[in-house]
Amino acid sequence: MISPKQFIANKKTTIKEAMEKLSSLGKHYSHNILLLTDKNENLEGSVTDGDIRKAFLNGATMETTLQEIGSKTPIVAPEGMPDENMLQLLKINKIQSLPIVNDDGIVVGIKKLEDELDYGRSDNSYAIIMAGGLGSRLMPLTSDIPKPMLKVCDKPILQILIESLKYYGFNDIVINIRYLSDIIVDYFKDGSDFDVNIQYIKEPEPMGTAGSLGLIDNGILSEKPFLVINGDILTTLNFRSFFDFHNAAEYDFTLCGRPYKVKIPFGYPVIEGDTVTEFKEKPEFVHLVNSGIYCISPELVQMVTKNEYFDMPDLIDAAIESKKRIGVFPLREAFHEIGRIETYKEAEGFYKKHFLHGITTDWYMHNS
Repeated sequence: MISPKQFIANKKTTIKEAMEKLSSLGKHYSHNILLLTDKNENLEGSVTDGDIRKAFLNGATMETTLQEIGSKTPIVAPEGMPDENMLQLLKINKIQSLPIVNDDGIVVGIKKLEDELDYGRSDNSYAIIMAGGLGSRLMPLTSDIPKPMLKVCDKPILQILIESLKYYGFNDIVINIRYLSDIIVDYFKDGSDFDVNIQYIKEPEPMGTAGSLGLIDNGILSEKPFLVINGDILTTLNFRSFFDFHNAAEYDFTLCGRPYKVKIPFGYPVIEGDTVTEFKEKPEFVHLVNSGIYCISPELVQMVTKNEYFDMPDLIDAAIESKKRIGVFPLREAFHEIGRIETYKEAEGFYKKHFLHGITTDWYMHNS
């Protein structure tokens, strides 16, 4: 049981302040909780990382207060409940933190699921990395090396990604290869030097961002959801939390949506019917855009057209048409895509800021 003092927050706390506090509670902040109490320390509500992500999807801003987004009826355990019963409560309700209250409703402790489990656990779930592209926009840098093997601070992009996956318990990795594939295979081999298990699938020709899924052995993707990640990104995303989010919500397909700002350089009338109700001068809108990170349930692989070009948007459209549950996980962690020479030059600074010093920075916090 953990002392609750560091988890206490005021109802008037803003989302920005809450994100800073959650981050300060430890590297695995997405599993933390903030407890909303009155002046007598009676529990009145709670806010989790998931609550904040959902709030952003519903239009919340960094200045939205916690009383507007928090759960007013958090699941709690009475003081004295046996540990095994609290663990059962955590698992049944698919939550990461359980406030413990005394007879007066005052929080006296917190039970956390990660204290009971190996956080970097491996459950034989697979991560598939798409690393077969030509990297045309990075020519001439990619004329003799695959884009995912370009180095950032003397380490290939692909290695950084594999190390992140391993940290979150994804030890079974499949790498999709094609362009200059021998360089990738010769470097990583079977993955044993990196303490992971690596298999390869080689496209005979370009097959799109999802087509190669049809080449993977059915035994690999037949039982559990799996991750699919573009091989040209750097991110501090907690891959385990993303995976758990997909399973807890029982989605068939979940994509990471990162915030992208669009600024209108003109005056913008807000119109209802033919009436202007508000006028905004050069407004800025934030949309969630695809980040190239997905969690997919195995039955969707059957929708991939075999041995044909098939992009991930094609798979999403097919899933929607088949009435599958498609979810979005708002990505508020640091993210950097290396798609152009300019972004490759920026990658070293990104890596030094977010990886070398162990900093996990929230995307929204620095881009709002």
